[in-house]
Amino acid sequence: MRWAIGLIALLVVGATATTDLVADFQSSFLVDGRKFSTLSYLSDDRDDEWRATVRRMILANGDTHADIFARNTDEPWGMLDGVSSNWNERLSGLRDSGISPVIWLRSDDSPELDSLPISDQLDYNDRVVKSVDSQVSHYVACLECDEYYSVPELNVVIQRLRQTTDKPIGVHLTPGMRGKEAYIAKADVIYLQTGFDLTESEFRSEIEYALTLGKPVVVSEYHMDSDSAEAKALGDIACGYDGVVGTGNGRGSTVCGSLVAAVKKEEFHEKYDDELAVFMLAIVFLSASYGIKMNLPFTANFNYVRDDKYEVVFAAPVSENTTVGATIRDDGRFMLFGRWTFDKLFGGKSAVSERQTSK
Repeated sequence: MRWAIGLIALLVVGATATTDLVADFQSSFLVDGRKFSTLSYLSDDRDDEWRATVRRMILANGDTHADIFARNTDEPWGMLDGVSSNWNERLSGLRDSGISPVIWLRSDDSPELDSLPISDQLDYNDRVVKSVDSQVSHYVACLECDEYYSVPELNVVIQRLRQTTDKPIGVHLTPGMRGKEAYIAKADVIYLQTGFDLTESEFRSEIEYALTLGKPVVVSEYHMDSDSAEAKALGDIACGYDGVVGTGNGRGSTVCGSLVAAVKKEEFHEKYDDELAVFMLAIVFLSASYGIKMNLPFTANFNYVRDDKYEVVFAAPVSENTTVGATIRDDGRFMLFGRWTFDKLFGGKSAVSERQTSK
């Protein structure tokens, strides 16, 4: 009985796995314009003294995270095109100071990268994750992704990342979300660029629209100097919204809400569809052929099998009159059920009661 329930529980957990992205997130990726931008942190165009200065500045700003490029050929931001053995040492220094790295996998304004086939960036992303994943809080797939990726291309980038990391994946676009909703469909987090020089009303409107899309939002880019009083005031406004899990461009003393957003990963049944089908077939065969000899504590039967669709019923007797179990379908849906038989009820007639819970 315990073995059967354990099997059912394993399948249920696998179908609903999530990763938590926890507020509060605060970064300041533009300090004195690009002069002390954390985006350049891994570039060999910056020396260790510069990195130490950046750490002091962002810690003074109260930051918890740092936004960092993994690839960039726009020279003013620090050239970076190759995964280096010194990255882990640099990221460790950042983490030791209390700052969690957020890796932005590529920059904009890099025509050299735009001219490459997307397969090159996919392979590059694989190398980045293999090198630094243990040190990274999460990833942003690209800066202003819609400048050079189509929606299908961005989806491919995200899907490939899902195969190599369990960390949340953000998407950052050119200013505003209206008309670009398809770009964030596969993302875990919206990295919102509101645009610059907006009125407070316009700034709020951009945030409020992004929040209607149903994903956690980091209000990421809204001012050219994250250390300015205006940037900090805008960051404080952003943190006043439920669903905003952090800011990336300056903030005062306000703390974002204590939101814990369940960031849904690729569905277990989608990732392992073929393996699950074979596993289910093996379990049903085992139950039918050897269930009695092996004294299995459950039975397994197909409710239906059509083309590549199926539903399997697992049932485990608890007592002579009680059975519990679950039905599991190929699309990842499952239903828990219980059946109880009452021998003497309403004038001595037997009755069967069944309760079901689906997901």
